[in-house]
Amino acid sequence: MAEWQGTARIRAVGRWSVLELAGEIDLAAVPEVEELLARLVAREQPAVVIDLSGVTFFDCALLGLLVRGRTRVLGAGGSFDVLCIRPWSLKLLRVAGLLEVFCPVASLADLADLDALGGRRHRGARA
Repeated sequence: MAEWQGTARIRAVGRWSVLELAGEIDLAAVPEVEELLARLVAREQPAVVIDLSGVTFFDCALLGLLVRGRTRVLGAGGSFDVLCIRPWSLKLLRVAGLLEVFCPVASLADLADLDALGGRRHRGARA
C-alpha cells in the first residue's frame, strides 16, 4: 500500500474535539484516521468535528470513513459535524448523496452560531 501523503491531528476547541485532516486523504490514510476517530468516539457524549479545510484531495475511502465515524459518534450519544469550504469537496459530497447527511459548515464560529440558536438544522445530531 502506498504511503499516506497527509496529516491528521486532534485539537480541543471549546466543547468540540476537532480532527483536522490535511493533504491527500485516500485508502492509505484510513487506518490512522480511524484510530484517531476511535479515540474521540470513546469519550462520553463526544462532540466531534471533522475539519476538511486543509484537504487537497479525497476519494471514496474518506467518504466511507465519514459515514462510519458519524454512525459511531451518534450511536455514542454525541454530535458529528464536518467543516468543509472547498467547492470541489462540497460537490463530491453532493454527488455522493452525503451533502444533506453531513450539512457541512464553513467554520467553528458557524457551528457555534447554530448551537446558540438551538438549530442543529436537519444534520441529525442525535439521529
